[in-house]
Amino acid sequence: MTALAKVFDNVPDCVGYLIMSDDGSIEHSHGDLQNNENAANLIYKMVLCAARISVHPTKHMAFKRFTVSDDQYVYCISSANHRIYAAKRRQESSAIA
Repeated sequence: MTALAKVFDNVPDCVGYLIMSDDGSIEHSHGDLQNNENAANLIYKMVLCAARISVHPTKHMAFKRFTVSDDQYVYCISSANHRIYAAKRRQESSAIA
């Protein structure tokens, strides 16, 4: 495991992750996202879109991280050091069983 991948060791309920270069190519992957080109392409398109939208009303300030969720999973996505990091985590249940 590379030092870059160790960043995901402490992510609770992580079932997979992707580390991509800034051109969208997969550098490292694991778990549910291992070698998942479809997920990588979707995440890359979301990052490109988010990078064009400023989070400040008067200055151009890019996002630091964002999340995308569905009923089962949360995808935590961030960009730093010319890389894109995405973790797939289990969604916490809001209902008590």
